[in-house]
Amino acid sequence: MMRKMYENLTVTINKYVNNERGAQALEWVALGLVVLAVMAAVATAVQGNGSSIANAIVEKIAELIGKM
Repeated sequence: MMRKMYENLTVTINKYVNNERGAQALEWVALGLVVLAVMAAVATAVQGNGSSIANAIVEKIAELIGKM
């Protein structure tokens, strides 16, 4: 009887753990939010007449793209 309860519990837990439906959509949403945050930071820094912060951000992004 205990073995049957354990098997049922294991099956139920595995059903929820293995359910990855929608996980990829959440990853894309999170990636989009990161991109928007970086763009907002660059836009805000550039509004200050291209301060050194904006230049540093643009240089880092160009460096990361160059490494790809």
